[in-house]
Amino acid sequence: MSTVFVHVGQAGCQLAQALWPTLACERPCSPDLFCPRAAPGQPPRPRAVLVDGEPKVIEAALAERRGGSRSTKVEAWDDFAFDPSAAAWSQSGRGGNFALGYAGDGGAGVAAGGRPELVGQALECMRRQSEACHGAHIGTVLTHSLGGGTGSGLGSRLAVELRDEYPRVPLFTLSVLPITAGENPVQCFNALLALATLQEVADGVLLYENDRLMALASDGKGRGGPSRAPPASGGARAAEALGSDAGASLMAMNEVITSDLSALLCPPLTGTPLDIGEVLASACPMPTHRFLQAFSGEASAPHGPPAEVKPALEALSRAAGRGSATAVRSSGTRAGGGSVLSAYAVLRGASLLDVAPVRGDLLDRLGGAVAWQPHGLDLRHSAAPLRSAPKSVHVSALVNWKRTGQVIGSVAETARKKYNSGMFVHWYHRNGFGPGDFEHAFETLETVVSDYNAA
Repeated sequence: MSTVFVHVGQAGCQLAQALWPTLACERPCSPDLFCPRAAPGQPPRPRAVLVDGEPKVIEAALAERRGGSRSTKVEAWDDFAFDPSAAAWSQSGRGGNFALGYAGDGGAGVAAGGRPELVGQALECMRRQSEACHGAHIGTVLTHSLGGGTGSGLGSRLAVELRDEYPRVPLFTLSVLPITAGENPVQCFNALLALATLQEVADGVLLYENDRLMALASDGKGRGGPSRAPPASGGARAAEALGSDAGASLMAMNEVITSDLSALLCPPLTGTPLDIGEVLASACPMPTHRFLQAFSGEASAPHGPPAEVKPALEALSRAAGRGSATAVRSSGTRAGGGSVLSAYAVLRGASLLDVAPVRGDLLDRLGGAVAWQPHGLDLRHSAAPLRSAPKSVHVSALVNWKRTGQVIGSVAETARKKYNSGMFVHWYHRNGFGPGDFEHAFETLETVVSDYNAA
């Protein structure tokens, strides 16, 4: 049983370069994530498809073989290389426009039901990956950003196509919202249309706020340990746009995401495959509430994982921005009246004789469960530490909580103000997205926000 990853756009492909070294470290040559070696001496290939409107980032990823003597940070058993036959790109970007990314260069293809050429190439790569799965294809993970045209538009189009092509396979997206003060004047429209599409087709959406990622990357809060992933190439232009004074780079931001996902995507037993459907069953129990956020924390000791898990929980709490458990309780959160609809957490490097106190502590730090939720947190644990952090206790959590409604509501509000002004709307009309499409997107997100507020 295998999971296939689809990395879309510059941000999605750069995240692949940061994420896969850790996956290779945690589960070397595991058939749920890697294709077998084609021949002796050849590296295993990640079960991943790389898609972008321009070749630069993909070419950098394909030219890089991780492991062996070519990387000082990765051991020989972490060896891997991306498969060139699983990459699709064109020679022009998508102009920072969701409509152009979704419809392709022709624009009118949406109304006619046509499929842009790049989408067709990506789906062919996906077909080969799916057919090569070890046993069943049991999950798809799509990574992209929502601010630009490729990540938002092409990423959403691929999500729609993947849902149609593989209706029974759980579809999980990792979607990064644009920075609040971004350079793209239509990024709020791109995020609006993408979020509305994902609500309709994805089984779960892991939503990252770019501003929070920058803060965590610049000050290291919530991570509890040093950087583990080898450096990803590419991204210099976007990193420069962040400004050198910010103290954060795209590489560091991707490492925060990698730290959050390492325990969630890598079961401790090599014979146990990653099952996205099982994760989503715990984190997204209702189809009306599909949006998640992820946080992690680590605590290290010089001679092995610490005996206490509390420092790791405190690091996760800082990353989530909730402060300490005492602060949450003193702020007026009452038992059964919290904000967490559901959550899925994994604790590595600690042996628990009694799970209930740790589960309760972590749930309190996240604000407590809503009144109707008797089982707010599904906590998995293993005494085996992460291979990439052998002297650490690590905890990662996927949280489905009311705060997500506030985040999505802010995106919709910003987009509504700009849409009412009429600015830049014609850029979307000319590529097949008219007033009806915008109103449908606004209504979809208004319903999402209403459902979260009422939960």
